[in-house]
Amino acid sequence: MRVKTFEAGSMQDALDVVKKDMGEEAFILSTRTRRRPASLGMGEESIIEVTAAVDEAQAGIPPVASGTPPLTYGLRAALDAPTPRRPFREPAPPPPPAPAMDLQPLRRELLEIKGAVAALKDNDLRNTSILKELDQMKALLSRIQRQGMPPAQLHLPPSLLELYGDLVSNDVEPIIALRLCEYAQRALTDQDGDGASGTVDPERARLFLRRVIADFIPVAPPIQLEPGKMRVAALVGPTGVGKTTTVAKLAAYAQLHLKQKVALLTLDTYRMAAVDQLQQYAQILQVPLHVALTVEDLRSALRFYQDRALVLIDTPGHSPKDTETLNQLRGLLDELPEVETHLVLSATTKPRDLTEIATRYEPLHPTRLLFTKLDETSTYGPILSTLARVKKPLSYLGTGQEVPEALELATSRRVADLILPVPVKEAE
Repeated sequence: MRVKTFEAGSMQDALDVVKKDMGEEAFILSTRTRRRPASLGMGEESIIEVTAAVDEAQAGIPPVASGTPPLTYGLRAALDAPTPRRPFREPAPPPPPAPAMDLQPLRRELLEIKGAVAALKDNDLRNTSILKELDQMKALLSRIQRQGMPPAQLHLPPSLLELYGDLVSNDVEPIIALRLCEYAQRALTDQDGDGASGTVDPERARLFLRRVIADFIPVAPPIQLEPGKMRVAALVGPTGVGKTTTVAKLAAYAQLHLKQKVALLTLDTYRMAAVDQLQQYAQILQVPLHVALTVEDLRSALRFYQDRALVLIDTPGHSPKDTETLNQLRGLLDELPEVETHLVLSATTKPRDLTEIATRYEPLHPTRLLFTKLDETSTYGPILSTLARVKKPLSYLGTGQEVPEALELATSRRVADLILPVPVKEAE
């Protein structure tokens, strides 16, 4: 391990010198600002002092001779840098098998329906409504067999049972899907005054269930900016979920659309590439970026940016099971009693893992959930399941890499559209 301290006139110059001397694998140990006599004795000047380290045996980077011109890094090179591999993690043990279900009665009923449909067609019976109903029942029973629905679902009327299957196919947890459908059944039959029959019109059931889902989704307002007051928002979450890109999107929107003064802070000094990427965004948006490693760095930066309407904090990504790093991050964020903390999650993550991540990040006291990578998945049920388990409002949705276009304020209607899409004929 090689440790060295560098001095420069600005943080960007200091990072350039570190990369020149130690390479991309270097990581920051500490940063501080101090004053020294200026040239020719004309007053004082501020300098940035950065202490960095690198494991040369692991990185395989030879020392760089003095006098080598500084390295230059364009925006494309920074943004196209390969994503670091995630550390290997032992797979979770498979869940215990569900208790066996007796499907013999269903199989017998399915065979009877198939026989009835064949007989009707053989007799050239033109009653299309009967044939259509029997075909729907046949398809529904086949679906029940494929999905192995337990008996609790079978008391739902066919229209809601079909909607239950749609929700489960969209990766909504079965128990949550069942409770939503049961609530819709009770409400609809009570409205009709015919609770005994339990029949529900399919189109009406879908529209009503969409409203139920929308009412169920808790959403948060956008980050509130007040004249003369600095608002601080931090993004936390595991590695690879898009925190840095989301920080850039929020900063760009506030700077370009709301015409507000913005500053960026990063606590992610574990890898030089992470700081460099945010620095590129800061240069494009013409906003300041401050690297903070200690509590004093953080306090100093916030005092310096008191005139900014919004200060956005990017944090390091790491495994949710890394309790030591989580505790270090908690120690920094605890210094910000009014910080608005968003837990950033990927919509591509498995539902069980999402709940575990939210639980492990609870010591950081996140007040909102922010889902990214909606463009990289075809099922959105985990969003609903996580909101039901975690019980925190949803703030924003990330829908791609474009800055700032691919970020939208979460609304309950938007989430309902993702969970239970509008039929094509209804959308038209």
